[in-house]
Amino acid sequence: MALRKLALALLLAPTLAAAGGTAKLTAIDNNGRPFSATVEFADMGRIRAASPQRPEGYLLARDKKIYNITRVNGQQVVMEAADLMRVAGKLMPSPTAALEEVSAIISLKPTKRRETVAGITGTVHELVYEDGRKNRRTEELVLAKNPTASEFTTAAIHLGKTLATLAGTVIPPGADDLVARIQADGQGLLRFGDRFRLNSIDSNTPASSRFEMPQGSFQIPDLRGLIPGLGGRQ
Repeated sequence: MALRKLALALLLAPTLAAAGGTAKLTAIDNNGRPFSATVEFADMGRIRAASPQRPEGYLLARDKKIYNITRVNGQQVVMEAADLMRVAGKLMPSPTAALEEVSAIISLKPTKRRETVAGITGTVHELVYEDGRKNRRTEELVLAKNPTASEFTTAAIHLGKTLATLAGTVIPPGADDLVARIQADGQGLLRFGDRFRLNSIDSNTPASSRFEMPQGSFQIPDLRGLIPGLGGRQ
């Protein structure tokens, strides 16, 4: 129950306030494997994330919950992400996995360099941090004060942190500190070294139908009442 409440809190605060958009990105997951994803986002915390590495389904955040929607034998099946993680322990990779490695920030300073990523020109920042093994690392971040990029960053961080929590990953204090610094001035993250890169971003609001449950889908109920021991304390 505590895990579920935490996931909901991450989705709700802060509430996405702008019109929404669609972003395409490439990143490296926690296992060092590259992946790409398309993230559609809108107001009221609605997010839809899909990856060509996982063509059979997508994730949908709406109504304060995250759903995994996949296709089994031609039938679309809907399952709450929290229940899926308890049973199978597998979801699409976190779009913000790189941030989760920041255990403690030593410094984050803007440089005089400018870089254009996904058609947006931002400032290159130098991040010096400690990872989970206390190793000092230096990475380049490209940040920009762009409303759509900022909103996408908020949506991606909400989704990434929630997926990490569902997977049982402890988010280090440095990651939360970095997120707070990025968002303090309404900035958007365009690039994190070679581990995260925004490829394109569209400020047009996705159609509301993109965030609806698929028609004719089979929704698996809350499994805690069906499988003994599944609903234990988190």
